[in-house]
Amino acid sequence: MEGGWLISYIVLWVMTLLLVIVVLAHSRLLGLLNYRVGPANAKSLADGPEIGEKLTKLTGIYPNQAKWDVKFPISMDLVLVFVSPQCSTCNEVLPHIKDFFERQKTIKTILISIIDDIRMNQAYIAYRDLEKMEYVMSEKMGDDLKIEGVPYALYVNQEGVVSAKGLVNNYENLVGLTNSAEKFNLIKEKLN
Repeated sequence: MEGGWLISYIVLWVMTLLLVIVVLAHSRLLGLLNYRVGPANAKSLADGPEIGEKLTKLTGIYPNQAKWDVKFPISMDLVLVFVSPQCSTCNEVLPHIKDFFERQKTIKTILISIIDDIRMNQAYIAYRDLEKMEYVMSEKMGDDLKIEGVPYALYVNQEGVVSAKGLVNNYENLVGLTNSAEKFNLIKEKLN
């Protein structure tokens, strides 16, 4: 290589190294931003019960046709995740719900099917390996609580107060839902 070509070759390598440094610095800044912003909250919509609304009783049936009742107050906070066996988005979010269920030991996670077809739900539980989770069918509960779309989650505290709600599409949405509920409960305690 002679004169001009050698200089352009060296300049090209210097620019490449500078570009690598800029990309690494940018990646670090994005990581810090993601850490500071935290998980995204569940997308809150106008449907569903109002935040702060007190529920007195929840009813449904298990896929084995046994009755399911919850009367408040109870010993643990609940996260009710409304799903449908026919919902493709619900199928995509189920691994995240399972992870949330396994990691959150102080919160009880319950799947609520908005379709009351027993055989369909039994097949869905077997196909998606949901035997470890509490799974309840209650189309009526979905209608009574004005749940218009799934996957939808409600955070209900021990007294039956809806502390957070919204559409959930990933694990971060579920964590954000619990963070919103904790903030709501702290504010409520300060006001009392």
